[in-house]
Order: sequence, then structure tokens, then C-alpha cells
Amino acid sequence: MKKILICALKSVCYNSYLYFEDRLGSELEKLGCEVTYFRASEEPIEHLERYVGASFDAVLEFNSDLPKIKMDDGSYFLDHIQAPFYDVLLDHPLYHHDMLKQQLMDFHVICLDINHRDYILKNYPHIKSVDVVSMTGESAAICPPMAERSTDVLFLGTYTSPAEVYDAIEHCPPFLAADIKKLIDRMLLDPRLTLEDAVTDLIPETDSLIAENFPLHMQAYFLADTYIRAFLREKLIRTLSDAGVPLSVYGGDWEKMPPLSGGNVSFHESVPYADTFSLMADAKITLNIMPLFKNGSHDRIPSAMLNKSVAVTDRSDMLTRLYQDGTDLVFYDTDHMELLPQQIFSLLSDEQRLSSIAEAGYKNAKKNATWETTGQRFFDILYKNGRMSSV
Repeated sequence: MKKILICALKSVCYNSYLYFEDRLGSELEKLGCEVTYFRASEEPIEHLERYVGASFDAVLEFNSDLPKIKMDDGSYFLDHIQAPFYDVLLDHPLYHHDMLKQQLMDFHVICLDINHRDYILKNYPHIKSVDVVSMTGESAAICPPMAERSTDVLFLGTYTSPAEVYDAIEHCPPFLAADIKKLIDRMLLDPRLTLEDAVTDLIPETDSLIAENFPLHMQAYFLADTYIRAFLREKLIRTLSDAGVPLSVYGGDWEKMPPLSGGNVSFHESVPYADTFSLMADAKITLNIMPLFKNGSHDRIPSAMLNKSVAVTDRSDMLTRLYQDGTDLVFYDTDHMELLPQQIFSLLSDEQRLSSIAEAGYKNAKKNATWETTGQRFFDILYKNGRMSSV
């Protein structure tokens, strides 16, 4: 019997971490694993001490803080468990530098983007392996036909004020603020550019960078990533509003957004992650904007497909390999966002085309992007890197 410890020290993003952990654990159990859960929401974090000296085939957590936890003698807590540790990163690695730099004896990472994998392999040589796995969702209990869906366009996500982020940049030390602004300008000019590539290009131009400390500098420039994501998300909603696109937005803090000129956008409070699938199942189109993942995916895309909602998203290298524009999803360009409203109106005016794309997306996701396939991918990684025996 293969033994897995899944930890959950925190719960954010509408309980998406807990959802991912529960669904992953369920699939690993189906594959013959004995799964143990530790949840800080149910017991004090001090109770982790009971695992000191224990043996597992793998310990894993999403966006983990476990790597920095130390014992009284200064040694790493995870080094006192006989198991490889897997940190499943749902963001760019720059946000997790303080964890990734920890010199654990048996440290592994699973991430969502091939560029993120390459970044970790290059900058954190003590990490033994890095693999890429995409997250997904599931089909809702009720999935009505396209003609019976009450929502034309659905958008799920939290609002972050780009103006407030820019104000935070202005309060940085002048040399740092100047570098961040340069990075923002470059990345907005070339949407294909990753932050790490932009920072690399910047190194010869400024005395504020030392190439040997690249991951630390990347961490210092996180506001460039934060600003562009916030800027593009607000621009997306404003562009659709100005064009009169019927849009339903679910997520936190949208009341902080400056007033919109259009009247067809309705804002709703955030819902638990597991409840988003029924929203997708009632939506003709589910709109996505990538979190600057240039060679990765996002769970909103297969989740929409599994609920026969047409996924409309910006591109990434991974997405263009996995899907065909106009066949199983629809792509738009963030550098030509003004064209998106007409794309959406064209889709909404052709129910037969909408249904055809939704059905093709569903078949693709059912074959390649269910929790069954995701769980098998995780199992294969744990088996490859750890002590797990074959099923």
C-alpha cells in the first residue's frame, strides 16, 4: 500500500486549494494509495509533530509553507519525515522564492507552466525534479443544452486595482520603481515576453541588478507581474462593458473598480470554488484571461469545457498545442482586445456554432483533462521520483 500525506496549512482562492487536494487525494486512493490529510483548519499546526520520524511515499501541498518550518535545533521539519516532498505551485515561482530556496534533502516541485519548470531548474539546482501538470475541474450535476442557458458570458475572478498597485510601485525605492516601470512597459509592448526574460534583458542596462542573485531580483520585481495582471483584467472587463457585451462577473472586490460606461455587466459576490462549475454549466461562454502563463494552462479552461461552455481565452504556447482555435475553444489576443467584443457577439449570434465548439471542447477535456487523468499524471510523477511501487 502506497502512503501519501497531503497537507493543507492554508485556504485561499475560494477554497480552490482544498478542492484540488480533495480531488487529487480521491484519485490517488483509486490508484491504490493510502492518503492521509493534515488540515490546519481542523487542528493546530503544532500537531504536525506527530509525523516526525514517519515514512510516506510522498508528502505534498499546494503553494506550501512547509519548506520553511524548522525544528528547535534549526533543522528542517520535512527532513524529519522519510519521504520526498512535493510543492505544487499554482503561481509563478517568483512568488515562492522564500520556499524554493530552502535546502531540503528531498525537494520536488510540480507546476502549471513549462517556462516555470525551466525557471526552477535553472535557479534552484538543489530541487531534485520539476514536472508540469495542469489542474482541472469537473462537470456539474445539471448541464443544460446551449439554448436553455441563462448566462451569455461568464467571468470568474477577483479584482485588483491597477491604480493601487502602481501607487505601491511609486512608494518603492526610486531605483527599484524605475526598473519595475521599465519591465511593465516592455511586457505590455510584447505580450509574449515572460517576466524572467524581461528581467534578463534589463540586467545589462542597470546597476541595480546582479545576475548571480537572479531569483531574489525576480522576487523584488513581483509588482510588475501583479500590475500587468491587474491592468489586463480591468481592461478586459472595461472593453466588454464599453461594447455592451452581456457579462456576468463573479468574484471579490469588484465594487472597488471605477464605474463602467456600459450597462450590460452584472457583478456578483464570490462563490466557493466547487460552486463555479454550476455557473459554467449555465453559461454559453466562459471567459478566461491567463495569469501571464506564457507556456501553461489554467483550470478555468478545461472546467468550462467539461460543462459544455465555450472557453474564450488568450493564448499560451501550451494552449495552442492542446487546442484548436474555433474548434474546441476560441482564442483572443490581449494586444488587440478591441476585437474581442465582436468575436463574442459573433459566437452568441450563432447557437449552432457555439454548441459545436462546446461539444468538441467537452470531448477533448473528457479525454485529456479530467481528475482521473490528472490523478494518474500525479501518480506517475510520484512513482518516477519516489519509492512507490507499481500498482
